[in-house]
Amino acid sequence: MLNGSASPYTKCRGNKLVWPELVGKKGKEAKAVIQKENPYVSAVVYAPPDAVVTDDYCCNRVRLLMNCDAGCDYENGTVFQVPMVG
Repeated sequence: MLNGSASPYTKCRGNKLVWPELVGKKGKEAKAVIQKENPYVSAVVYAPPDAVVTDDYCCNRVRLLMNCDAGCDYENGTVFQVPMVG
């Protein structure tokens, strides 16, 4: 339960919605794993650790928070937070 309502994950499709094993992996590798394990994810978005992001919930999106600043090579940066659908 989140804020007294059902978890938003219950609305999302796919066998996998959270990827804790991808922390420490390269961005490109993490993106490929997510797309392979959940074909309903159509947007994998790279973001720096201090990114300001919207609070809307999208079942087809996963944000990869990377250990580098805006403008860096995200594909070769390292994932530092557990990726999840949203």
